[in-house]
Amino acid sequence: MAANGTEAWSLIKRHQIDFVICAWNLLPEMSGLVLLKVVRADAAFSTTPFMLVVDEITKAQVIAAGEAGVTDIIIRPFNRDTFKRKVDSTLRGEDDPEAIESKKMYDQGQELMKQGKYDEALTSFKRILNLHESAEVYYNLGYIKTAQGKYEEAIAAFRKATQINNAFAKAYQKMGEVYAKLGREDEAQQCLELAAEIYMEKNMDENAEQIYMQALQMNPKTLNVYNSLGILYRRQNKFGEALKMYRKARRVNPYDENIFYNMARVYLSLNNLTEAAKCLARAIELNGDFSEARQLLKSIRLGETIK
Repeated sequence: MAANGTEAWSLIKRHQIDFVICAWNLLPEMSGLVLLKVVRADAAFSTTPFMLVVDEITKAQVIAAGEAGVTDIIIRPFNRDTFKRKVDSTLRGEDDPEAIESKKMYDQGQELMKQGKYDEALTSFKRILNLHESAEVYYNLGYIKTAQGKYEEAIAAFRKATQINNAFAKAYQKMGEVYAKLGREDEAQQCLELAAEIYMEKNMDENAEQIYMQALQMNPKTLNVYNSLGILYRRQNKFGEALKMYRKARRVNPYDENIFYNMARVYLSLNNLTEAAKCLARAIELNGDFSEARQLLKSIRLGETIK
């Protein structure tokens, strides 16, 4: 049992979990769908059975869950027999000869990669793709192609991985690194920022920070990266670091109202209402239709503090 999504992910990594059953909407910090995407983004848990529990579900949710790699969905209320049938069906799938063969080939491919036997590893992974498509397999193909210096083929493989799992941060990161090797900095920057955003959504701040720093080494005048780092540090209560990032963003573009608004939020957290009001006034000066800034400034002038 886990009280929230972060604890659930920690338990899954720490123990040999055979089956995850998770409510779609009842986890604080992250939804069941987000936890599913986090689990599927880790190659070690790419095939772990994962059942989502819902009170009701739309066609769009079914599609989103399917794209994220859900094993099954069960709708409340359900009785014991229905639940047992769903679980038994999933576990029988794990014993399916095709699934067993795929797992065997995947493990073999991973081991061959570790030994640097890339051509043999490619053969194992491609055999899996003859049975079914897999984001993790395409990621490994991209990794191998990168090691072989076949960068265009690597990009194609990483792109395929992200098409199957659009929350596969590691694939976006590697694709960005390959674009950088080819000197295609704009595309590299786009991929790295997307990977970092996904990590931030998953509350994996350390991973996000590392990628943002990687992006800044490539282009130290990237407004979005400074702004995103400011948001990351603010939610970690590292207010000094957050202000430092926003000031750098302001130097890149002194006419972006969102930077001033974000700085005001930090000053509010520091209970510095004077500086917060100055930043909000500047944001409104730059964008007269900035309703959130107007409301926040009004609250300050009424003596309220909103954090």
